[in-house]
Amino acid sequence: MVEDYNKNFEKVMKKNFTNIFILSILERGPSHGYKIGNEIEKRTLGMWNPSTSTLYWILNNLREKGFIKIFKEDKKKKVYEISDIGKEALRLMKLTQRNIRNTYRRFLAASIDQGTAIDSDDLERFDDIPSIQVLPMALKPERFKGNLAPKERIQLLEAKKIVFIETRDRMNEYIKDFDKTISKIRKEMDEKEK
Repeated sequence: MVEDYNKNFEKVMKKNFTNIFILSILERGPSHGYKIGNEIEKRTLGMWNPSTSTLYWILNNLREKGFIKIFKEDKKKKVYEISDIGKEALRLMKLTQRNIRNTYRRFLAASIDQGTAIDSDDLERFDDIPSIQVLPMALKPERFKGNLAPKERIQLLEAKKIVFIETRDRMNEYIKDFDKTISKIRKEMDEKEK
């Protein structure tokens, strides 16, 4: 039962994030479904490649809601653009997403058992740490094939490699911060014992 709930939760989350991705992509200019799918894959560094049926279902749903409209259409493809209502919806989605992240940080802080308050600047840094659940998939470059041409795949893997190098460097900084804080607390404890 728990596994089913989790799968359903993940499906809903992906659908909603796909809405944001599509509207964000179309905010930059008109595009067609295949190109939107590739752009989602690039923006997520290959971790997310919605199926064609899912993508077109969401595009139709966004069209029915009036968030996007057909910019031009021929026998082979439809080119979509964002509507004014879609721009407002995207603005509200981004605001809601930010509020959810802030709430998540508060829950995270509340779950840490310590006597002192957490500095909000330190708490902001939790966003920079990649999810442990994402890392196993993210660390396997052979998983990122999707619909990308070899040249695009190389670019994706190079970008991904840079992200991991930057993440490693940030993690090393976090470790230094932890060591400094631990040393400071130990020093304070030693002074109290004297």
